Amino acid sequence: MKTKLVTCICLALLGTVFAFSQNNTSEENKFEFGAPEHFIDGYSLNFQYQNGTAIHMEFNNGKAKYEWIAGPTKGNGNQDIPYRSRIIGDDLYLINWHETGKKDYLTLVFDFKKMIVHSSIIVGYENKPERTLKTVFRSGIIDHLKKPE
Repeated sequence: MKTKLVTCICLALLGTVFAFSQNNTSEENKFEFGAPEHFIDGYSLNFQYQNGTAIHMEFNNGKAKYEWIAGPTKGNGNQDIPYRSRIIGDDLYLINWHETGKKDYLTLVFDFKKMIVHSSIIVGYENKPERTLKTVFRSGIIDHLKKPE
């Protein structure tokens, strides 16, 4: 009985120590938990999905601009879209925006070390007959990357 009580007390103390240690941040933690910022202002790039569609994007003054440069929607795009970004690693960015006029919501991860983009997009969330709801979950290859000097 005494051994079980001592074991329970030790486990409780260890659990408390681990719980408090979760609140400490290490020097290696470079994540930005503050207000979203525009970390990729001045960047422009192209990326291509495996299905052959491709897009050109630019980011300036807190606004995103894009145009489809290959695929069935070639020539379509949008501009002056307020975007948000976070640094989530070394040359790794999380970006999102909401195109209220189109009823689209995009989340992108740009990995400039591996030159890959990952996207999760809700297209036409209003689900109208002329623009039905669909989701996109794809990765693509980045090229023509230009960073601000």
